Amino acid sequence: MNRQLRVPAVTLTTRHSAAVYLWTQPPALPSDGALIGVDILAGGRPFRYDPWSAYAANVVTSPNMVVAGQLGRGKSSLVKTYLHRQLTRRRQAFVLDPKGEYGPLARQAGLTVVRLHPGGSHTLNPLDPPPGRPTAEETSVGRANVVCALAGVGLGRELFSEEKAAVAAISRRLGDTPMLADVVHALLRPDDNLAAALSTTATALAAAVRPVAMELHRLLAGDLAGMVDGPSTIRLDPTAPGVVVDLSQLRDRDALAAVMVCAGSWLSSTLAAPSDTRRLLLVDEAWALLAEAATTTWLQQTSKLARAHGVQLITVVHRLSDLAAQADAGTATKARAEGLLADADTHVIYGQSPGERNLATRLLGLTPPEADLVCGLAPYRGLWRVGNRTAVVDHVVASDEWNVIDTDQAMRP
Repeated sequence: MNRQLRVPAVTLTTRHSAAVYLWTQPPALPSDGALIGVDILAGGRPFRYDPWSAYAANVVTSPNMVVAGQLGRGKSSLVKTYLHRQLTRRRQAFVLDPKGEYGPLARQAGLTVVRLHPGGSHTLNPLDPPPGRPTAEETSVGRANVVCALAGVGLGRELFSEEKAAVAAISRRLGDTPMLADVVHALLRPDDNLAAALSTTATALAAAVRPVAMELHRLLAGDLAGMVDGPSTIRLDPTAPGVVVDLSQLRDRDALAAVMVCAGSWLSSTLAAPSDTRRLLLVDEAWALLAEAATTTWLQQTSKLARAHGVQLITVVHRLSDLAAQADAGTATKARAEGLLADADTHVIYGQSPGERNLATRLLGLTPPEADLVCGLAPYRGLWRVGNRTAVVDHVVASDEWNVIDTDQAMRP
């Protein structure tokens, strides 16, 4: 008698085959990563993650990470403990901290804290020359990107082609230690050589770029006064654990976005220098940058720069819709915001509202069950997408890390 077991045929894609044929699942991530928690889809197996090990193993093509999660779902706890664990592995961490929540981590890990606010004791010059030996073109392009982003914040738009060309030409002519006021002066009073380089007259060029010049002038006299309008009062120690830039005293959204660009440029210029140390750049509350076309462009440029230099850029948002905030600003700008996901091969999604379900499906390519999952995740449980690996991870916090992650102290008696 033929006792062969017969089962009905099943038709499915390779994307879902691992759910039926478990032996086809991709191998686990490299085991030398920092411990994150336990993978509940793998029977509680420890979940470890390191972007550089994953890159070496061809699991990802970029070290960058995007973390999204509603308030109270565990997003902040994850990024703080992740930085803490990377710092214990002798990596360096650089943080843009709009909420002032990374002070405990800074104290425990020995990070330098720079507090930027009007009337404060620190000034950062975003046009500082990068360390190392960058080419003149790399330096001028970086400076032009900063100036365009700053002007765009106040103007509420990306700069026009003639305005961008003028800023780029001026950036190539700046000296070794320029400041933003030098750019304003050159825009207000362009000389004949600059005008000739752009095939126009000095009078016509001055008229064309005046909106940019006046907006930068307004920012330096108002929103940015005393913070980014002079020589830097602090120098980064390339051997130190890292820096936290505390922006918590900036309440105005436009000022916050502008200072985030300046501080981020100051940090990222240092990160562009060659180093044998693995480095991480965290941009928390990235919604402040994604709300404007010009700063969205700057953030994506920073993402590509980090990727090119092997730095992990960690972009933190509340909702996936933050990444589509430019829907009404034109498809090109919207594509740049969503392009942050494409530049990051690691996506960590904590609980999202039901209204985010369709967007999660479109942006991340989630299956219907995965989309349902992210709208019902318990606190401290996240969906991890690392390359083509998927895991549902319960974040584990060590006893010595609670003082690092606690953001509710002000709410308790």
